[in-house]
Amino acid sequence: MNEVRLSDGSIRYRDQGSGTPIVFLHGALSNANTWRKVLALMPEGYRCIAPDLPLGGHALPFGRGADLTPDGIARLLAEFFAALGLEEAVLVGNDTGGAYAQVFAAAYPEKVSRLVLCNCDALETFPPKNFSSLQRGIRVPGYTFLMAQLFRYKPFLKSAQVLGLLSHALSKEEIADLYVRGFVRDRRVRDDFKKVVKGWSPRATQRAAAALARFPKPAVIIWGADDERLFPRDLGERLWAVFPQARFEVVESALTYVQEDQPERFVQALLVG
Repeated sequence: MNEVRLSDGSIRYRDQGSGTPIVFLHGALSNANTWRKVLALMPEGYRCIAPDLPLGGHALPFGRGADLTPDGIARLLAEFFAALGLEEAVLVGNDTGGAYAQVFAAAYPEKVSRLVLCNCDALETFPPKNFSSLQRGIRVPGYTFLMAQLFRYKPFLKSAQVLGLLSHALSKEEIADLYVRGFVRDRRVRDDFKKVVKGWSPRATQRAAAALARFPKPAVIIWGADDERLFPRDLGERLWAVFPQARFEVVESALTYVQEDQPERFVQALLVG
């Protein structure tokens, strides 16, 4: 992976191909690995960039003063775009990354040529109810340390309390090896995660939606049909209705991580139009 130094810390990122730039954003306790299947299927003519955002699945912790609120992460992304020389890119966001994609597109519409959102926080849902207890838990001393110890037990990683609701295909071994290794090993990564969770608020996504009602570029909403507990179809349809020009595609046999469960269908939906 490549690495770029920003004002608050360093970000590792995958960067493959050349042509139209596409930036892929992942969710909490995840990282660029969630796009590995999609990147392997992308045709020539695209520069695919997938950063490891400091959302708990990253390996390089940020500094203590880093602003990891939604607005802070939008500014971080603007700095990332500048560091890579990206004047404009297709922006893809899944899960929590979809919320940050909305906040970024609302603040910097000139940098987004097309917005693609897939089973993500939106409108009044940030975070989904199943994970709202995290915002209380992280304020308890030792809570994230306890999470890290539980994450060492691989079957727990596939439970509804962790990432079990997000993907049909993802195995407990893949979750352990690809996603939560840094969280388990490094207290500073867990400290970044605390900051991120404290910043979750529907005020951010509702404010972004109000701005995106005037978004002058195309949008694509890709929704996994089986995701009934975190981001149900109704939420995707209401997000679709926000945009002046948008397309809505449902992908069968997929939970939140459509890119894990149905990568071929995800790529098809991404590249159409």
